[in-house]
Amino acid sequence: MSRRAENRTATIAEIKALARRQLVERGLGALSLRGIARDMRTASSALYRYFASHEELVSALVIDAYTSLADTVSAARDGAPNDDPARQWWAISHAYRRWALANRADFALIFGTPVPGYQAPDQITGPAAGRSMAILIDTYVAAVRAGAADPGRTQVPPCIQPGELLAVLIGDSVSDCPPQQAAIALSAWVSLLGHLVGEIFGSLDHLVADTDHLYRAHVRTVMLGMGFDPSHVDAFRLEDIDRSAPAEAQTPVSVRR
Repeated sequence: MSRRAENRTATIAEIKALARRQLVERGLGALSLRGIARDMRTASSALYRYFASHEELVSALVIDAYTSLADTVSAARDGAPNDDPARQWWAISHAYRRWALANRADFALIFGTPVPGYQAPDQITGPAAGRSMAILIDTYVAAVRAGAADPGRTQVPPCIQPGELLAVLIGDSVSDCPPQQAAIALSAWVSLLGHLVGEIFGSLDHLVADTDHLYRAHVRTVMLGMGFDPSHVDAFRLEDIDRSAPAEAQTPVSVRR
């Protein structure tokens, strides 16, 4: 890479970093190229050599956020045994939450209140957004093929058909996927998303003392709704009991005399 290309890459990275800091400190509506230029001690017009518009910068941030999420869930899936798709889904679900809690600004950017005046261009942001969807659908399809999940145990009707956007997002990355199975996986993903929205944007962490345990219980509930073998799901429940048992054993119990 030439020195000029290196400088351009470094400048783009700095612009994005300052934009993310604005998102964290001031919220989505306050993202400003003028403010970024001020922090960089340069003219705002100079930034247009790197991003043609405010919308182009937002799209770049959206792509980065979706890519980060997809990389996280992909690593979680690959870190679980290949012959255990139930364990892979469990790992993906928890990686999803860890990423959301650690990257709240990015989570808000792609799942929160839309940036005023911005409409994500599907052809530009779609491939990045579709990666995580493809991973979760592929994992569920593998679970069904392995006999670890049965779509017949779900409430999703076999006649359901995918929408046009799904084809734009995932393309041919998930081959031979029955529409019902894609719908089951997407419904589960949305359920997890709703839980995380309540935790990150809402008051869930003030309403429930142990949100970690609640989320694990929610994932198990979602997996049962997806038709996963109850014995596989119950194994995760028993793991939670084993995990919490030492702490509970150390808790003194008062005896009324």
